[in-house]
Amino acid sequence: MGDAEGLDDITVVQINAGDDDGADITLEFNTKRITVSVFASSFSRNGDNTSLETPIEDRVIHLLNEAVTAADEDYDDIINEALDAIIGVGVSSFSQVAPPMLDSRSATPDLHTHLYPEVLDFRLQTINNKPAVFRISRDDAVSIPDIDPDPRFDSTFRPDSRLPLYSSKDILIQHVFVSGNGTVSRARVDGRDVLCKARRAGLQDPALEQELLSLQKIWENNLTDTTIHVPNLQGYVKHAYSGAIIGLLRDWVPSSSYGGTLRDVDVSAVSLDVKHKWVAQICQTVNQLHDIGVVWGDGKASNIIVDPSNDIWLIDFGGGWSRGWVDEKLADTAEGDDQAVEKIVKFLKL
Repeated sequence: MGDAEGLDDITVVQINAGDDDGADITLEFNTKRITVSVFASSFSRNGDNTSLETPIEDRVIHLLNEAVTAADEDYDDIINEALDAIIGVGVSSFSQVAPPMLDSRSATPDLHTHLYPEVLDFRLQTINNKPAVFRISRDDAVSIPDIDPDPRFDSTFRPDSRLPLYSSKDILIQHVFVSGNGTVSRARVDGRDVLCKARRAGLQDPALEQELLSLQKIWENNLTDTTIHVPNLQGYVKHAYSGAIIGLLRDWVPSSSYGGTLRDVDVSAVSLDVKHKWVAQICQTVNQLHDIGVVWGDGKASNIIVDPSNDIWLIDFGGGWSRGWVDEKLADTAEGDDQAVEKIVKFLKL
């Protein structure tokens, strides 16, 4: 991005794009949530290609359309070009409603406030041949306003009554790892640290539904059988007002001296004995998962935690696959897990 980045704290939360008629982008701007709607210019709608310069709204729509399908290595360049255009015009308007903070991380919000913040809507439009950004109502935005998740949504997941259910208002965020339409955060509840995963859409998000199904099955197994090296499910998160399940709480696993995940580890600094221990634990854990009908899914080094005792813990059971670790055709299969284990062994240089 350009000069504005040094003054303001800006993070992309969400992009809605896919056609040439309009798009929007939601930003975390100095801890405020801002959505900028962009509608196609009259030149574009009328099929007028004689203009010497593409109107800014058409250029931004094109960039956002590219961003949602871009490869990882191209995404940053595309989104930064779009942000430069939007922030270059709108920084003054945005800063009025969301001024820079001396320490944007000093507050400790509850999960509900973090996941469902007030959204300030703006529009980017060329007026009298000059690009402008101005406030609009939610009804005039590109996207339909969100509604609270429905507790009656027909899901295959059913919570176990033996596990507690926590309101999103009662969970305090300590550190955010992932933000946007969902969050992965270190949180505090009942005086203890936990890992919180929550999604704005609740169980309508298939990844959350899948992870809850898997972790609950692992938790049930751990009650009566050998403990599987997966952080234990500690409870569910419900929407503070609708009561719908929107997330989960699991054990917080502190990091080892080598790093938080296997991906962070300097493999050359790890002894052969420790590497062999890790591989044995990974293989045993994956086999135990398959024995109870659970597939890891997105197996890779960054989804393995190393704890202070140098034991490993497998995380992320929302499904999917990652290029370089699992072939797409093997996604969400036991065969895909086995392929991921082979790649992890190579990653450890064994």
